[in-house]
Amino acid sequence: MKSILFVSIAFPPKFDSEGLQVAKYFKYFRNECDGRLDIDVVTSAVPTLFMPVDASLKKVDNGYRQKIEIKIPENKYINFLLKKIDPLLVLRPDSKFRFFKQWKKVVRELQNKPSIIYSRSYPISSAIMAMRLKDHYNIPWIMHVSDPWADDPVANLKGKTKELNESLEKECFSKADKICLTSHQTINYFKTKYPEHEHKLEYFPNVYDAADITDIDQPANSKLRILHSGGLAGIRSPEPILKAVTLLPASTKENLEILFAGIVDRRNRSLLDKYKDPCIRYLGSLSTYKQAIKLQQDADVLLLIDFPIKEPKLRMHFLSKLLDYMIARKYILGVTGRGSTCWEFIDGVRGHCFEESEFSAIAGHLTFLVEKFKSDKNFFRVDKVDSQFDAQYNAKRLYALTHSVLDGASQNSSFKENVSRSI
Repeated sequence: MKSILFVSIAFPPKFDSEGLQVAKYFKYFRNECDGRLDIDVVTSAVPTLFMPVDASLKKVDNGYRQKIEIKIPENKYINFLLKKIDPLLVLRPDSKFRFFKQWKKVVRELQNKPSIIYSRSYPISSAIMAMRLKDHYNIPWIMHVSDPWADDPVANLKGKTKELNESLEKECFSKADKICLTSHQTINYFKTKYPEHEHKLEYFPNVYDAADITDIDQPANSKLRILHSGGLAGIRSPEPILKAVTLLPASTKENLEILFAGIVDRRNRSLLDKYKDPCIRYLGSLSTYKQAIKLQQDADVLLLIDFPIKEPKLRMHFLSKLLDYMIARKYILGVTGRGSTCWEFIDGVRGHCFEESEFSAIAGHLTFLVEKFKSDKNFFRVDKVDSQFDAQYNAKRLYALTHSVLDGASQNSSFKENVSRSI
């Protein structure tokens, strides 16, 4: 029987945004493969820095033939210091580069040669591991890329670090047989950057699990409850919302509560302290996915804070939390750049968006939402669940793509064999 090697550092039960996406895809992909395609897994060992374990995701951690776990020696304080000295010491392509450096260990431990490789990135080191294994086994490779890479404005790579990542990106795009991307904006971007690889690009979005959809009543909150669930770090900041709150009259704030739940870095925590207000609360980090879902169900409005990206063509990040927000069927308030992937998903369809600098407009909209809350709570129920983002549907598509690539490789091999014989 043919087999697929599933390569992902963020494999369940790891709890982060990419880990949740991997869990949703793998849950249904393994069902599609059942009895038709064996699965082997290569991932990082637990613990993995910044990827805590969610016990509820352990139920997804099965259905494969063999699982190889690679230890990644990593320390956040050492990473911080090394990045200050020279980013090239860490970002090659990311801090988890020791994962793919151990590709020969995978070769030694893997009991069966795979027929095809599928890799999930982020972290990008998953893709480099897959590329090394493709070179070794000389088999097809489907590479998934969640976000822009060398040109990612969030990473803001420069100098030799930028050059290294450009080189790795170019090599991966050249060697991958198919490249799965999460948004049409990302596809269009890479079509322009690598026109010679346009035929490889496939649309595979972030997904939701229909099993997580529950029929719930509108929460009976006494105040309008707005929730941001998930991490806030680096340039992704709650400051636009916090500044808007300072512009609100006391009568509005008395009927409003804004909750932040998830990992918050030191800079953003200081902002929450700076703009301290009785209507703003930080609940701390989240330990499980179920906890995040429960908080979303109990809110009236869900807050999306995107990366502030100046260049419009680079506003292509599709934040995976949007799918959780969508199946919660709540009004979404987005802070994002105009024309971004997130803006197109939310504005006028599932809620309303503002750019990061529109503090007064955000304040005005918060006042509008509070008044709506008093008169019509049904306004905040938004039944706009789009089946194109369904995990089972996209896992079926991925399974079909896998067989298409395998069939193409088999035909190519047969053609080469016939040509060799004729010579």
